[in-house]
Amino acid sequence: MSDTKGEAAGASTPAAENIAEEIRRAIVSGELAAGAPVTEKWVAGQYSVSRTTIREVLNYLIGEGYLVRRPYHSAQVRSFTEKEVRDIMEARELVEVHAGIRSIAAGKASKERLREALASYLEAMDSGDIAESSRRHRELHVALVGMSGNERLMKQEEQLMIDSSLFVAVIDSRRDDIEKMKRVHTQLVEAFLEGDQELSVQLVRQHLGMVEKAAIEELEPSPR
Repeated sequence: MSDTKGEAAGASTPAAENIAEEIRRAIVSGELAAGAPVTEKWVAGQYSVSRTTIREVLNYLIGEGYLVRRPYHSAQVRSFTEKEVRDIMEARELVEVHAGIRSIAAGKASKERLREALASYLEAMDSGDIAESSRRHRELHVALVGMSGNERLMKQEEQLMIDSSLFVAVIDSRRDDIEKMKRVHTQLVEAFLEGDQELSVQLVRQHLGMVEKAAIEELEPSPR
């Protein structure tokens, strides 16, 4: 089972943050392939930093869903089977479709949080910062689910977004469709804010179906 519980642990030093960003970019670009080991020894050899900093880096990337650490094994780049991709996206669809249906009754605070999340996401996408874009994307979808008024579903969406963060980042980096993704998310938010149940459900299914298809094409997960 993947070790991606809870929110990503924050790297507490600039050195750890910088190293995590370099490794993250190597993973997204394919320089570090799916399943490649990322051991403490390897990080030390690459960056000549303390053991404490190395552990911060690994914990940060595990918490973000880019690496996994299984019992009795070192950390490695997370890989996905086709079934795992489909399972994650099916779970996201169930949660987000429900939120779209419930958005008609969303309160003022939930709507404001969603507006702010969209603005932050659009800004991050323009910045080219992988880590920030991933965080803001996660926060946006959690805010979408927040329109349901169900905090437990928001926590579930947080975990599902962490689980899908790697293949979403790969899709974003390899495909020249940043403007399209910005438009799609803006349309989603507007439908939720207007309480348009039918359109919200339609856009959720279209968006997540597109992500699932792209993930399977780009990551080429082995069938199980």
